[in-house]
Amino acid sequence: PQHLIDEMNGMGEGICATLGGDCSNEEMTSKIMSVNMLPELIKMACTAYGAWGKANSISNNGTLTQVRALDFGTGPWGNNTVIVTHRNPLDNNMRPFVSVSFPGLVGAITGIAKDGVGISEKVWMVSDSDSRSNLQPGRYDGVPDVFALREILQNTKNRAEAEMYVNSIRRTWGMWVGIGDFESQQLDLVAYRREDAIVYTDVTTPSMTSQPFLENVAYVDRHPQPSNDQVLPTALSDFYGDITIQNSRQIVQAHKTGDVHIAAYDYGANQMIVSIGKINEDGEYGPVGGDLSSWKAYNRPYLQFDLNNLWNGL
Repeated sequence: PQHLIDEMNGMGEGICATLGGDCSNEEMTSKIMSVNMLPELIKMACTAYGAWGKANSISNNGTLTQVRALDFGTGPWGNNTVIVTHRNPLDNNMRPFVSVSFPGLVGAITGIAKDGVGISEKVWMVSDSDSRSNLQPGRYDGVPDVFALREILQNTKNRAEAEMYVNSIRRTWGMWVGIGDFESQQLDLVAYRREDAIVYTDVTTPSMTSQPFLENVAYVDRHPQPSNDQVLPTALSDFYGDITIQNSRQIVQAHKTGDVHIAAYDYGANQMIVSIGKINEDGEYGPVGGDLSSWKAYNRPYLQFDLNNLWNGL
């Protein structure tokens, strides 16, 4: 989309204006564009779920809880998670949204919009694939995945609009997209790939994941699908009826998912919690010589944000 190209150009110009000297706008913008293509080249194995209604009736009166846990391992994203609010006080038509992201990334991987939708994402790998790669087939000539997710966040007001959008574009690579919304207080999982983008609900998702049906819970774990791992459904069952953002901290920790970052959205209270992983100088999630999982996001403290304050710039 042109507005995202304009945004990358503006970032390049702004960085060079700050650095001064012989900083080249063209070279800096090229680097930023390369950063935005990394998610097309390097796939992220993650976890996504939403819980509402009977699954979340004790504390949240049935409103939606949505979770996105990003599993990536070490690499370019370590120690670089940022929380960005996109808002334009001069444009009443722009829907403010919060993105949990990385420096230079104009696309979206995690986020939630005011009176709109929230997104979760994981790569779509197939566990019974007999090819060299268990990724869904894809191509690069289309709308990059992270740009499609940004468009959903910024420009759609509910699940139906988001699902219509992803079916209207030329898609590139396969992923599972969790789309929750304020309007319905529910979440769908979209099996998104070059060939098609099929919407699954709490009722139909088990046909793709081979995991137990939980009423009013749509979920996909961090493994290739279908998955025979029972850790996530067991943890969700343990908290069934009270799957809140706070209890989700224990759910993702049990599943050992979310090393880079975790975000959980409470649609009823307009709250978001975020945990960010940390790596040492060797790129490991823990102190040198110590527990090398202790700094993964699922083992670290969370920050809690009032989404209304973020959306309104307070």
